Amino acid sequence: MIKLLKEYISSLAGGDKGRTTEVNFNIAISFLLRGISIVVSFLTISFSLKLLDTNKYGVWLAISSTVSWISILDIGLANGLRNKIAEYLAIKDYNEAKIAVSSTYAILFIIVIPILLLFGVFLKFANWNSIFNTGLNERELLLTVATVFIGLLMQFFLKPISSILQGDQKIYKSNLIQLLCNCIPLVPIICFSKYLKGSMVALAAAQTVLPVFVLIIYTIILFQTQYSNIKPSLRHINLAKSKSLFGLSFAFFIVQIAGVFLYSTTELIITREFGGSDVTLFNLLFKYFSTTGLILNIILATYWSAFTDAFTLNDFGWIKTSIRKLLKISCLLLGVTLIQLVLVVPVFKIWVGEKIHVPFTLSIIMVVYFCVTLFTSLYSMVLNGTGKVKVQAIVSFITAVLHVPLVLFFIRNMHWGINSLVYASALWSLIQVFIWKREINAVLKPAQKKEPDEELIEPQLAFEPK
Repeated sequence: MIKLLKEYISSLAGGDKGRTTEVNFNIAISFLLRGISIVVSFLTISFSLKLLDTNKYGVWLAISSTVSWISILDIGLANGLRNKIAEYLAIKDYNEAKIAVSSTYAILFIIVIPILLLFGVFLKFANWNSIFNTGLNERELLLTVATVFIGLLMQFFLKPISSILQGDQKIYKSNLIQLLCNCIPLVPIICFSKYLKGSMVALAAAQTVLPVFVLIIYTIILFQTQYSNIKPSLRHINLAKSKSLFGLSFAFFIVQIAGVFLYSTTELIITREFGGSDVTLFNLLFKYFSTTGLILNIILATYWSAFTDAFTLNDFGWIKTSIRKLLKISCLLLGVTLIQLVLVVPVFKIWVGEKIHVPFTLSIIMVVYFCVTLFTSLYSMVLNGTGKVKVQAIVSFITAVLHVPLVLFFIRNMHWGINSLVYASALWSLIQVFIWKREINAVLKPAQKKEPDEELIEPQLAFEPK
């Protein structure tokens, strides 16, 4: 079936059996797998609420979201490895790829062991009921936290296999692994909801430990078969030789931390300045208008490693053509966002009833913000693919430092209310669009010299389609 689908997509691409077909195939399968994942996530939430009461489920969400910060401790190695694998496989340098893979696992191991030891000490002396402001059984709470922590830490250590698949432009296989990690816990959770009601430990084991076995099995199979020539070994660990990998990874880490900081401070600022009810309004509007961004990101994720491959092989023509295609898609999604604005009031009435009043001004500026981020995301993904992320890291860091003071200035001095958060975010995104676009032009300068009469990226496409 996969072979037939690839051939069909190849025919749509004019018989091209190379990079473009691979990208289109990944996009098609990714949309299918993402749709199944959404259904699975809804079912998982439904049966989890049957397993736990609303209070315990709220505590479970707090525990899992708190411990999930483990994922950023890889100092950007996942993205760095993805780029390096794409680069080395493009030029068929399997020895360097093997060194990068081996060194990545070694660094993750060095990170995991101290964290595990520190957590063991903290686990023993921490008052978890006080930390999560609850009155649950102390032993159950401790076992739940320990299970979630160990499960997510093991997933953290095993995630390079996904980076390798992504770097090899096998995004659909990476998404399939993620889907299996989401699907497999569903069956035991359904059983637990009937026979182990109220057990947070059972839910934690199903959600965080079972996916570990999926990752272990896939890692062993892939390194024994299609990636046997780059499987990790102690002999190929070379941290000094992997300097470029770690430099690139650290730049990705800065961008990642800045993004997490901007996202995580939003709810805190709204709660402190305006109250909890405005958090709900802001979150619902944000989720509603972010739909087009999520669609674009599924498409962009498949292009990341393809851009790395093309940049490594100096295929600047393909990069420029792809950017133009993506700009047209972004413009199309911009139109969808404007339709969402027109329909926001009736949609909210159907979605949440009359409980929430949707302010028109907030809706307008949120639309402006999401329209700009469509192009910020596009240009950012191109830079990620080329590996030229130093400027992106610097700008993202400055943005993260200035964000909270600017928002508070807008709130307290300009009296713009909750709109202040969107004004600040839109300003940063607009600045980034111009900086990222300038960086892309600089990165692709050799192509411009070869084709002086052809404009690299048509600026008007970014805001108004022809």
